[in-house]
Amino acid sequence: MIFLEPIMRFLPLFYRVAAGLMVLNAALHLFAVLPSGGFGTLTAQMLLPAAPIYALLAWGLFNRSRWVAWIQFFVALLGALVAFAFMPLLAVPAWWAWAIVALDVDVAILMLLILWPSRQRVRA
Repeated sequence: MIFLEPIMRFLPLFYRVAAGLMVLNAALHLFAVLPSGGFGTLTAQMLLPAAPIYALLAWGLFNRSRWVAWIQFFVALLGALVAFAFMPLLAVPAWWAWAIVALDVDVAILMLLILWPSRQRVRA
């Protein structure tokens, strides 16, 4: 398991970067109301509920909570899939929707980097 040691050195940094990306993602979800035309639109109804959830998960990641990392991994995967699938229905610019997808994918990759080495450590 020598190849995992360089990754394990950066785990605190991965948590912080993932938390920052999640705050940015929560902001994109929250401010999707502005270009979409208000709170009554379908876009606002789809994206607004995710903003506080993403903010809470970001707080848990900032505190390096491992169980939050597990939840965040699946939330990020699901968020990327849902954002990609509903992209034609969203009344935000295409770059906005792609930014949400990209942030979710980036966070999922970071969660994989955080969670995978510790699984290997338990087995060794």
